[in-house]
Amino acid sequence: MNCDALVIGCGVVGCAIAYELAAAGLSVIGVDAGEPASGATGASLGVLMGVCSRQPSGEVVQLRLKSLEQFDPLIARLEADLGRTLPVNRRGILRLLQEEEVAAWRETLAARQQAGYDLQWLSPAEVRSLQPGLRSDLAGAIYSPHDRQIHPKLFTQALLEAAQRRGARFFFHQPVYSFQRSPDPPFRVEVVHTPSLTLAAGYVVLAAGLGSSALAKELGLQMPLQAVKGQALRIQAAGIPWGPVVADGDLNLVPLGDGSLWVGATVEFQPPHAGPTLLALQDLLTRAIRLCPALAEARLLEHWAGQRPRPLGQRAPILGPAPGYANLLVATGHYRNGVLLAPISAAILRDLILEGKTDLDTLSAFAPRQK
Repeated sequence: MNCDALVIGCGVVGCAIAYELAAAGLSVIGVDAGEPASGATGASLGVLMGVCSRQPSGEVVQLRLKSLEQFDPLIARLEADLGRTLPVNRRGILRLLQEEEVAAWRETLAARQQAGYDLQWLSPAEVRSLQPGLRSDLAGAIYSPHDRQIHPKLFTQALLEAAQRRGARFFFHQPVYSFQRSPDPPFRVEVVHTPSLTLAAGYVVLAAGLGSSALAKELGLQMPLQAVKGQALRIQAAGIPWGPVVADGDLNLVPLGDGSLWVGATVEFQPPHAGPTLLALQDLLTRAIRLCPALAEARLLEHWAGQRPRPLGQRAPILGPAPGYANLLVATGHYRNGVLLAPISAAILRDLILEGKTDLDTLSAFAPRQK
């Protein structure tokens, strides 16, 4: 089976890439070892912290902001392609601050405002007005009305369906188990094998999350990724008029529009196992109730866990041409920002395939490293 571009991995990043390539008129095949969005994407809460990211400047900030700028136009294109509305929370993000955090955020606030972004400082009284019910011991908050939140699985499914409508083909439960490459550098990936498929493509995109490490090793590349576990909850919380996503340190309260909330997520670097645990459940519930005391009366609906790919020895994500290869590109290791960075990751790989270049002048900071 032949195609212009083969995308290995069908999480939110892989499906975004497949959609952009199919929209550009290329023949595209996507393969995944499991179901779409069954890996790191399924562990995400879909909170897009672009404007309210902590760092004032730098390559990571530039990547986040460029991707956020592309998010609403991408949603509009998907809605036009699919003929339906996608559930996007456009009420922004309210990031709560303790007294010791205020001074550190002043530089970021000034940098965003100077760049033309609407990032606001709110007093404790203004915080209570915007989001009633939060604890009273706050020094204030940063409010970003232009940051977003979307359901990661529904977003991924929309990208996949829209790509299919443009001719892309997807095959699931098809783990890649071997490659054939040309004998001399720069190498070309000539054939990709799954249990049921033999695939040849003009370009191969490795977007398999944590599975990318083993696949890269098969191709003679070093791409170490650390599995960082995250756990989250869904609760039913009646009687509280929820507005924006509320962020308190690493804890997020995500209104879902039906009276329920997502609460999460943990950051566990050395988890004993991949599944949800009672200890994390207790921690999330305790922190959520401290943040919003009325949540003590909420009803627990769901508790889940997942693993996010964090690159070791380089910045997240790993994005760009694979060293030593003429037709292999990488888009993996997005860690906790896969949903936010999916639009820019897809645009960069599309431009690299179609034109051999991208307008992001900091791409070298994220490129795959030589072994």
